[in-house]
Amino acid sequence: MNRNAFPRSLRCKAFPGFILMSIVVGLAGCAADPSLGPHEKMPTARELGQSLHLAGGEAGTSAPDAFGDKAWWAVYHDPELTAWIERGLRDSPDLRIASARLQQAEAFLAATHAGELPSLNFSAQSTAERLSGTGIFPPPLGGLVGTINDVDLASTLELDLFGRLAARTDAARLAAQASALDRDLAGVRLAGAIGHAYFELARAQQAHRIAVQIETDRTRTLELVRDRVRAGLDTQVERRLAEVTVPEIRVDIERAQEQIALARHALAVLAGQSPDAADSVQARLPDDAALAPPTALPLDLLARRADIAAAQRRVAAALHGVDAARADFYPNVNINALVGINSLSTQRLFEYKSRTWQVGPAVHLPIFQGGSLRAALRAASAQADEAIDSYNATILQAAREVADASSSIAAVRRQRVQQELATANAQAAADLAVTRYRAGLGNFLTVLTAQGAVLSQRRSEVDLDARAAALDVSLALAMGGGFRDPQAANKTVSRE
Repeated sequence: MNRNAFPRSLRCKAFPGFILMSIVVGLAGCAADPSLGPHEKMPTARELGQSLHLAGGEAGTSAPDAFGDKAWWAVYHDPELTAWIERGLRDSPDLRIASARLQQAEAFLAATHAGELPSLNFSAQSTAERLSGTGIFPPPLGGLVGTINDVDLASTLELDLFGRLAARTDAARLAAQASALDRDLAGVRLAGAIGHAYFELARAQQAHRIAVQIETDRTRTLELVRDRVRAGLDTQVERRLAEVTVPEIRVDIERAQEQIALARHALAVLAGQSPDAADSVQARLPDDAALAPPTALPLDLLARRADIAAAQRRVAAALHGVDAARADFYPNVNINALVGINSLSTQRLFEYKSRTWQVGPAVHLPIFQGGSLRAALRAASAQADEAIDSYNATILQAAREVADASSSIAAVRRQRVQQELATANAQAAADLAVTRYRAGLGNFLTVLTAQGAVLSQRRSEVDLDARAAALDVSLALAMGGGFRDPQAANKTVSRE
């Protein structure tokens, strides 16, 4: 078709529109460049289940309530432990810090959402001015001194044609959700830390009781040796050896008291109290593990962990950040409106003829930005890749923590069975050695060796009991500590 068939006036009018459309198409091509987008892929729940060998919704052979109850510590039926954890969840500065960060995220969300709403501003000014006699105002205004008065009410609304504002608001909303989950995570970890500190205190106190009992036994043995020395049945060598054992165990008693003091300080400070607030606490170790490890990693582990849920929200927020960066390539269209009154005379400012108004669109179209838009999109995509990798790492760490706790619990259970036998045998040997020594059928070195074995085995027994309790807490934390994601974090981030 001959281009001259169109009137010249129509060709002139169409030319700017053609250029504008070409620029928009070119910018859209830059925004759609796949090399600028994220390179990592968000795994689906199915893919995670297959790669980590996650079982269906149940938690293996473990009791469902043991892992689903937020107050996991209630299974120990220990009022002291419960009181300290509840005190920490109420008074700990760490939770207040997490709450403050959540408030910051919520405030940022409110500020970001405000960008989607129309703004309304009021302005008023009155300026005395001499108008130039050779300027734009002709006589008689030129050369006069007057007062310029202006009262305006202006409004602006950005038309979110390409989803820039919505993407930024969604990103801020998801970031706020991640901060809320971080606060939940801080509470879960704080409860676990208090549980660990409490059981460490129980271990130190149990070790102190054992040392005191051993001191009593060694004091009695010392008296026996002294009696035998006075009767001429033993020499001063046996007496000196027996005298060494009493101050030796008293050193252990002092060491245990130090550990008790430090454990009490740790417990009190974790709960947001002064270091001496736990000075009267008498902790105890559970008789047996309260939580049974799962036979297989449950699929709903992804919804039980606050750190996984938070990482998932950050992935979604980062992907919306990519959308916002892409939308920056497209035109920004605003509707501006203004109504007001304007007059060169204060006396006539409020007359009907002084009214003024403006309304119309404003278009901002980026053409050449020195590569800043592409750089911003690359940065947003890299942030999304980082968030996805962090999410994958968090899931792997969670799976490892459950597997580690389960394996260690099984190993400690087997060790405790053997340790009970070893302690019983050591105590029987010590009793027999003392009996033989008392009857003059054995020597004192055998007694010392047997008593040392008893002390070593009883310490090992307490250490295993304390480790079993600590692993119990670790398993509870690995399984989420009672957290449940209300928005089903085990589902993948959906993006249309």
